[in-house]
Amino acid sequence: MNDQPSDTAQSEPAEPEVDYLANNQYQPVGAQEVLAILHEAQTVAISGHVNPDGDALGSALALRDLLRAMGKKADVVLSEGCLAPELYDFLPDYTFVDSSSYHETPDLFVAVDVSTIKRLGKVQSLLDKAERTLAIDHHACFEGFTQYYYGDTAAPATASLIWEIIQASTVEPSLNMASYCYVAIMTDTGRFAFRNTDRSTFVDATEMVDIGVNPSEMSQLVYENKSLAALRLEALIIDRVSFSCEGRVAYSYILSNDLSSLGLERDATEQLPTILRSIKGVEVAVLFRDEIDEGVRVNLRSRSSYNVGLLARKFGGGGHAGAAGFTLELPLEEAISHVIDYLIEEHSASDGT
Repeated sequence: MNDQPSDTAQSEPAEPEVDYLANNQYQPVGAQEVLAILHEAQTVAISGHVNPDGDALGSALALRDLLRAMGKKADVVLSEGCLAPELYDFLPDYTFVDSSSYHETPDLFVAVDVSTIKRLGKVQSLLDKAERTLAIDHHACFEGFTQYYYGDTAAPATASLIWEIIQASTVEPSLNMASYCYVAIMTDTGRFAFRNTDRSTFVDATEMVDIGVNPSEMSQLVYENKSLAALRLEALIIDRVSFSCEGRVAYSYILSNDLSSLGLERDATEQLPTILRSIKGVEVAVLFRDEIDEGVRVNLRSRSSYNVGLLARKFGGGGHAGAAGFTLELPLEEAISHVIDYLIEEHSASDGT
């Protein structure tokens, strides 16, 4: 596989109703400016991306608690019909509002861990009617859909930026805030093992541990708390694995009825691509998830210099150099062939064959 520079962003296939790239000029801000924006608001709606992961959820919950400690009315709003993953329901005050049930007109809308408006789903309606809008994110290609933007592409997780804001405030960080941010950073760095892990990651984690977070407990609750059904799903993935590019690419798939037949929710698939990547000799892992009406979701993981974020962008998605994804509106077999053939062609070109 060839080495490529990092230039990534998350996205979904649906087109936005408004061309924010053409119509909105955003203002980059720092932590103190973010705090000023938060202080001026009274009612705040916070949202991460659709199908939220640990970073989106942890970042949103930590920011919610900070705002409430500042005397603000703050809620984490999920896109209509989007359920919070059971994987993280051990977190304290793990409560959310469905966008269809949120009837406030927020002074401020904050998008966390979202680089493109497509990833907001139906929460976009709150963005449209909020007086002020702010995005806090660590992806490389923010599309400028809010008035203000606080971002750092070198940050290992969006929660790292939230933690910086909390530390810069006059609010004493609570154990709940520290727990939310710790889980967010732990999951987005793959237990502090992915390439986005750096010294600052451990500095932040140490501060959270000093407040009372138990690293062993958090790791066990996220990574060692699987149901038998979840383990059976892992077995299916491994049983279906195939290889290409001289064993450097491993790929597998999830059928549309696998989750329902096992009694599992979609969040049970979050850690599965990493299982494929852990196979000896594999540099790129690809997991295809057939969602029928929503197309085929393709999740990518890399443990070499190969940038899967760039690959995902070529197919209309995005992400990071080591973890990315996109959706194809194709039947499962065609989607697999489309992506794997592309990787084979790219591999052959890089080898000069």
